Amino acid sequence: MNNRSRLFIGFAVVCCVSCVLDALSTENTRPKTNTISLEEVLSVGTLDDDTLFQWVGITVDPQGRIYVTDGMDYSIKKFDADGQLLKKAGRRGQGPGEFLAPRLLTLSDTSLFVTDQNVPGIQVFDHDLNFLRRMPIKIPIGDIHALAEDRIAAVALSVDRPGCIHVYDLGGKVQKRIRYAFKKKASMMDWVEITFDSQDNLFVLYNFQDRIEKYDADGTRLWSRPLLDIKKMRTKKIGPWEVPEKILFKDMVFDSCGRLYILGGGFSKNPGRDVYVLDADGDRLATFQLPESSHCLYIDANDFLYSRANDGITLKKYRIRWPEM
Repeated sequence: MNNRSRLFIGFAVVCCVSCVLDALSTENTRPKTNTISLEEVLSVGTLDDDTLFQWVGITVDPQGRIYVTDGMDYSIKKFDADGQLLKKAGRRGQGPGEFLAPRLLTLSDTSLFVTDQNVPGIQVFDHDLNFLRRMPIKIPIGDIHALAEDRIAAVALSVDRPGCIHVYDLGGKVQKRIRYAFKKKASMMDWVEITFDSQDNLFVLYNFQDRIEKYDADGTRLWSRPLLDIKKMRTKKIGPWEVPEKILFKDMVFDSCGRLYILGGGFSKNPGRDVYVLDADGDRLATFQLPESSHCLYIDANDFLYSRANDGITLKKYRIRWPEM
């Protein structure tokens, strides 16, 4: 064997060893998938009853009582922890306590805040679903989150203030503005979901961009990073507007341990079912799948997960089982 052959064989061995080591390293650092399982503990609404027609938004109080908006029933509904209907409020209309398309809702210690997709403002109810007042907010709202008894954060879908989150008092007066985008013109590409952790840090998830961001309580951006490494979103022309073809992310929520759960959209392997779990620094911990596609995701104070089934006719509640449990 000549020197050239020995050199070639030696190079090949080094390459093979390098590939094996690289593969092992990648395997050790790759986020684990399918390490989380879901155990169904409650199902509310069936195809054979009129408990729910099409639920849209959800929130749960510390006692496990469930509040939902029912878009096709023009109402908000309250269930106990066993899924029994306690009360229904609302009807079709634009007056106090009425709805055309009830959508988002969020809960403070004493109040329930509800938006209507087709009517400006936020309606405020007590926990027994009695109407209290309407917050006179004129701009469209993309997402809401109750910060305290007298403050609520809302994503403003406004043409004159793109990429802006407003913090309102109960009278609808802006107390604070947090800018997360600085384009001259508003765009669907800047539509986001928001949530806050236990330290009042703000997390911003873009619906049509591969981006999640964290801000401190003063509105200073701490970091911004991708999740799926999608470089560019395809858009299409509808009239004068350029709109994204698919939604990238649908929703996000924290559990009691500070882990962030993100519901994937059209670019996920299982659209509307893949859930990505991150730590507070945005590093992925795990990925798991919901049994059925859902439009939103919610986790209550006891770490039960809620999602959609039967196109919104059914609400499912699951216990999240991590491998160490």
